[in-house]
Amino acid sequence: MELLAQVVGIFAVLLFLLSYQQKKRRNIIALNALSRVLYIIQYIMLGAFSGAVLDVLGTVSSVAAQKKNSAFIKRHLKLTIIIINVLIVIIGFSLYENIFSILPILGVLFHTGAFWLEEERAVRCMSLIGSPFWLIYNFVTHAYGSVIGDILSIISIIVAILRYDVVKKKSNKGEENDKIKLLFRRR
Repeated sequence: MELLAQVVGIFAVLLFLLSYQQKKRRNIIALNALSRVLYIIQYIMLGAFSGAVLDVLGTVSSVAAQKKNSAFIKRHLKLTIIIINVLIVIIGFSLYENIFSILPILGVLFHTGAFWLEEERAVRCMSLIGSPFWLIYNFVTHAYGSVIGDILSIISIIVAILRYDVVKKKSNKGEENDKIKLLFRRR
């Protein structure tokens, strides 16, 4: 059963990575959703029920965050965020098995909390903070497919931070300095 769970986890990772390579939004969402279902199945097969339930709650929170500009959520934004986070904490602690079962609670809170933010840099940084909690939990529960996914996710986030927040920021400063130099040359 454990070997089958690892295979399911690896397929979940592959579908997750493949989902972002799709051209149409519909296909991205479909493959991403199928990937989440496989992650949940993997957790159930490994007896990691905290991970399975919290992944379901994380999916619900992510969908709500994606729809934060809808009329209802926009009107009740703070209440929606509070209710979702309280549910994650209460349900997460109700599934308490050991100290490691707290890790996915923190991982979900950081990952899904990031999706409520507006600034991309903040989303990336907060997601990066949440990733090690899932990585450790997945390692401890022997969800090795998910461990691979976490490692790839952490690498991807770090690359994005370097690419968009560090290098681009430096190049923007360079462009600003060039503009200032041009202004002084014209005088």
